[in-house]
Amino acid sequence: IVLQSLEAGVKIVQYREKFLNDTEKVNQAKCLASICKKYNSLFIVNDRIDIAIAVKADGIHLGQEDMPTKIARELLGEEKIIGRSTHSLQEIKKAEEEGCDYIGIGAIFPSETKKKLNPIGIDYLKKGLDKTLLPAFAIGGITTSNIGKLNQINNLRVAVSDAIINSQDPFAKTKELFKF
Repeated sequence: IVLQSLEAGVKIVQYREKFLNDTEKVNQAKCLASICKKYNSLFIVNDRIDIAIAVKADGIHLGQEDMPTKIARELLGEEKIIGRSTHSLQEIKKAEEEGCDYIGIGAIFPSETKKKLNPIGIDYLKKGLDKTLLPAFAIGGITTSNIGKLNQINNLRVAVSDAIINSQDPFAKTKELFKF
């Protein structure tokens, strides 16, 4: 998953793998962490704090059913990044109160990655952004055909997964998405 920056010019790559065994996940994550370091990008791991620690990732991204933020912070330390996916105003407030460094808000559009989530839409995304001072990413179903609808929203960051992973040319698709 490629995420735009927490700060201007800083890119983040998130490792998200649900099907491989742990040895394969660690090997992939180590490789990605090395590439991210080479290109001055932050590297975070989705859900798996053990893998994040093993590969010395810059942080972790947690879902609503994952480890509590307090425990993740104790394991990772203060210098690491902790993000949390949110799907409601209450979850946004909770993530902020718990000390998350950033949040994902969504799914904004129908998502192939998270088919069970009902899209919240752009208006709800704006409400969520108004309720937090945390850096926030629009997540869920973002493609080259709808990313332009998010351009008018100030201080918004965007996370893209499926559009890149399922493209014929992930490099070209990523480059195309960064044009918006």
